[in-house]
Amino acid sequence: MKTIIVSTDFSPAATNAMNYAVDMAKTIDASVLLLHVYQVPVTYTEVPVVLVSVEDLRKNAETEMEELKKNIENNTSGKVKVYTEIKMGDVVDELNDLCNNIQPFAVVMGTKGHSGFERALFGSNTLTAIKKLHCPVICVPPEKNRAGL
Repeated sequence: MKTIIVSTDFSPAATNAMNYAVDMAKTIDASVLLLHVYQVPVTYTEVPVVLVSVEDLRKNAETEMEELKKNIENNTSGKVKVYTEIKMGDVVDELNDLCNNIQPFAVVMGTKGHSGFERALFGSNTLTAIKKLHCPVICVPPEKNRAGL
């Protein structure tokens, strides 16, 4: 069975991309793998300080992920099989590992429409994924509501 990987940070842009991927999965009879990758926020002072515990980050992600999974299963009447993974690390590195392991049909990611200056200053997981991943990456802009397949 084909698998579509959806990277999510639980933002509206990521949820929009997830909905797009679910519509696509229904059309091509694929499963969806929701991936959330988190990083431990650290302040950069003379002595690094962790702002939130790793356990709290993981528990919050698990709660959010379970809610997304339930919503997909309810909205598709169980026609789309949904898997979830939560990992700590770098988004693109974790996506690359998953792509190498499962050979997905595609990776679907949301875009936030940052300006060139913001991309240069902050970087973009979606742009980096396009450059580094060896599988199709579908970038869903915020205004795109459904796959329309």
